[in-house]
Amino acid sequence: MYSIEEMRRTIERHAIRLTPQRLAIVEALSKYPGIFSVGDLQRRLAISNPDLGRATLFRAIDLFVRLGLLEKVHREEGEDGYIVGVTGHHHHLICRICGDVRHIDFCPIQKEIDEIVLKEGYSDSVHRFEIEGICAICREKSLKKRKKEAGSGS
Repeated sequence: MYSIEEMRRTIERHAIRLTPQRLAIVEALSKYPGIFSVGDLQRRLAISNPDLGRATLFRAIDLFVRLGLLEKVHREEGEDGYIVGVTGHHHHLICRICGDVRHIDFCPIQKEIDEIVLKEGYSDSVHRFEIEGICAICREKSLKKRKKEAGSGS
């Protein structure tokens, strides 16, 4: 996950002005270890930066996605989420309950993708995928809750 300093350097390296609003957004992003929505970020920023407009937030998110600082994650329930980016090609394993994100630092299907791309005559291809499931911690909490409910249901 990019640090605040790495995000700042990336923005500056692309000759983009690091406005006070963008800096506030970068600082807020550094506090998200997992997946978040635009609404989550807006609520967090409303406390420290009540004058930060929704349009400014959306423009900054779009910019940060283009710069690779954020990654858009398509969620099963429909709402797009975001995670702070990491370097290198990777994929994601995401908990549907708590939003924890684990990075898969290799591509288990790279060979197959390369063959398809070559066969179809494409070049400069990129791909991404997310695997959603329930992490061990959430699964354990769910089992404990069910056991407790079964024990009190008598």
